[in-house]
Amino acid sequence: METVERPPAFWLFPIGLLLAVGVSLLPGQWPLYAVLGVATAFLGLPHGSLDTAVAKRYLPLQSPLRLGGFFAAYMALSAVVLAVWWQAPDAALVVFLLYSAVHFGDDVAARIGRIGGTGYGLWIVSLPVVFQPEVVVPLFEMLGSTQPGFIVQAAPWSLVLGGALLLTGLVTHSMRQLSDWRDPLLLVLGAWLLHPLAYFIAYWCFLHSPRHLEVASRDLGLKSWGEKLRAVAPTTLATYALAIAAIPFLIGLPADAVLLRVIFVGLAALTVPHMVVEFIAEARGAGREPQPA
Repeated sequence: METVERPPAFWLFPIGLLLAVGVSLLPGQWPLYAVLGVATAFLGLPHGSLDTAVAKRYLPLQSPLRLGGFFAAYMALSAVVLAVWWQAPDAALVVFLLYSAVHFGDDVAARIGRIGGTGYGLWIVSLPVVFQPEVVVPLFEMLGSTQPGFIVQAAPWSLVLGGALLLTGLVTHSMRQLSDWRDPLLLVLGAWLLHPLAYFIAYWCFLHSPRHLEVASRDLGLKSWGEKLRAVAPTTLATYALAIAAIPFLIGLPADAVLLRVIFVGLAALTVPHMVVEFIAEARGAGREPQPA
């Protein structure tokens, strides 16, 4: 019998869920926040740190001037997101959840279609809001939201819509894999059992990030872990420095709110240019391999 070779994320996600259960059982909130910070820094962020290398492959960035222009445009997009969040946090949070759903949908769109992928993304972001609104609302408030009730009211509808679109994609596309059925069910279990932040750690650090890192690394010809670490280290370290530099602007907020804003508002700012780079790579790399299952 032929053995099916599974990508790392296939096994990492269940492991991440089990680890997240253990984290959720720790007393107090700060162990969870500490794990969130460490997991984001070392397991989540690095997959986006390949954006420069990906851009250099698909854009004419050979000269230092053009490369500097890329960095300037990347940071300008992030700055726009930060400015919008500063002025209109409620709108920024809603938009962040929506484009996160679209981005998460890229994980499976090559196998179950863009419609199914969009449903998959809506499923991911809606589940914790539907299952644990009393926990999610204070988290949204720490991110600056003044009307989180709107998102709570909309979440059941987005979950139903996401489930319908996801099921449509699964039923109508023959390229679907076992994980495309399994992972949405595991996400339901995770959203029901776990603190929403532990749910985020399990999905983002143990499923989404490994998938993207594997595709980008293969695309760039990075085979060994040493090559991958050398490729992601400069941008990752620069991101750490920017995150630390943002902390003085948040003095006066509770420590937990500072941590959540640095992580999630920072991710919101970085995701927009990251998605632009991914779109360029997808559009110009006709032979680019799809996301692993």
